[in-house]
Amino acid sequence: MIHTHHTYPSSRFLTLYVLVVIFLYGCQGTPRVETAEVVETLNNFPSLDQALEMSAVRYYSGKSSTVTPQLDVALEVKRNYDLILARREQLEISKEVKGHFEKAADQAEKKFEAGDDDISQSAITKLKLGLSGTLNDISRFNSDIALAKLHLEKYLGVRWAAEVDISGPKYQSVTFPHKTVGEFLKSNTSGSKTPKGAELFNLREAIIEINKVREQLALGRKNRKMTRALLVTEAANYDFGIGNEADLFESLIIYTRVLVGYFEAVHTFNVAVYRFHSLYPAK
Repeated sequence: MIHTHHTYPSSRFLTLYVLVVIFLYGCQGTPRVETAEVVETLNNFPSLDQALEMSAVRYYSGKSSTVTPQLDVALEVKRNYDLILARREQLEISKEVKGHFEKAADQAEKKFEAGDDDISQSAITKLKLGLSGTLNDISRFNSDIALAKLHLEKYLGVRWAAEVDISGPKYQSVTFPHKTVGEFLKSNTSGSKTPKGAELFNLREAIIEINKVREQLALGRKNRKMTRALLVTEAANYDFGIGNEADLFESLIIYTRVLVGYFEAVHTFNVAVYRFHSLYPAK
């Protein structure tokens, strides 16, 4: 009968083996500090030109492995930057309207509780619903700003400081007087070759979008002053006791719709122009 002898490792060897395995697996799970990207903290809101320069440094000096084409990066920087400015203006409008709604609702409730027959529960409810809608707008605008800033962090390779003042740059529509591709090409001597085929189609499509929003901008500019004057008048009348809740409510709704809509049109116009230029870049 053949006896097979098994040689088992000593307890000292097993202990050493287990320690080595634990060490190796632990090393695999440990983050490599040297691969972490060092980013700059932005304490001030940059200009658009500064933001574009920062994105160019990040994507074309080896600081980012992302292979996004240059024009797409520039377009995304412009779009998100412009969105921050548009939402900033809309946020200020909504905060102003919020103050009017809160004040009017508070005064109306006090008059109603005092037995004023000219004040109805329906009027108070409308003011509160108007306030609720405005609060929703404020929440949406704040969220859009936060999301656009997050996207810019990615494109610029930065982190925003806890508090960054974005009130600096004036927000307005970019200059683009051309109404046809032909007009643009005649005035532009720094572009690439003459567009044909699909490229020309895309440019014509883009300029139609620009012209559509251009008409909205013209109407918005015309109505802004009138709408502002209406709100000032109705708010003053209500404060002096010669106005009513219905007129104030209507003026606040019109004011919000016209001014928020105007800055939305400015943003849409600017992005359309940026897209046009991305389709036909300068040399």
